[in-house]
Amino acid sequence: MDPEKISRFENLLGRALRPEEKERLERIQNCLGIRSSDALWDIITALEYQRTYYEDMPAKIRESTADILKDFSSATEKKVTDAHSRLAEHVVQQAQALSLKIHVRDWMIWGSFVLFLHLVYGSLLLWAGYGIAAGLTRIPPVLQMPVGVVLAVLSLSTGLFLGVLAAKNFAQENTIWRKFALASAVCIAPSGVLAAYALI
Repeated sequence: MDPEKISRFENLLGRALRPEEKERLERIQNCLGIRSSDALWDIITALEYQRTYYEDMPAKIRESTADILKDFSSATEKKVTDAHSRLAEHVVQQAQALSLKIHVRDWMIWGSFVLFLHLVYGSLLLWAGYGIAAGLTRIPPVLQMPVGVVLAVLSLSTGLFLGVLAAKNFAQENTIWRKFALASAVCIAPSGVLAAYALI
């Protein structure tokens, strides 16, 4: 094959001919008895270009597919990372909210108990001070002072709060409702006695 035609063929391909391609062209020339300067080489060159183009096509498709899959994988990984980040943030927020709800309940129970004890202690101190100042020898009715009404109201409100918690846990089929119900009864029963004694 004419070197000029080979050069034009290589320009058309955009690369140098591989050894096996040169051998194939030589076989075509020898088998068909084509002269190096024959015009038939232009047709053979066009056909060889088409054959080479289609032979390179699978590699190009694989390369393009790999790039697409790589981009898709990167985008998917980014979306998954963002979703995990949002999920973790949401879980933290929910845990904080749940923790606050649990602690508020505990604070209400313990706060009521401590307030009840403070009121009883304060009442006893008032009684002691009043008794010492007045020179009394018998115990005055402490619960008939205003603190008796306060203790009754506090005991009743705590009992109602614990009753609501018991009902809520019962509705959720949580077995802890029995403890809340018992604590509610323990608070509500004395509140009636305290109120009756304070208002006599």
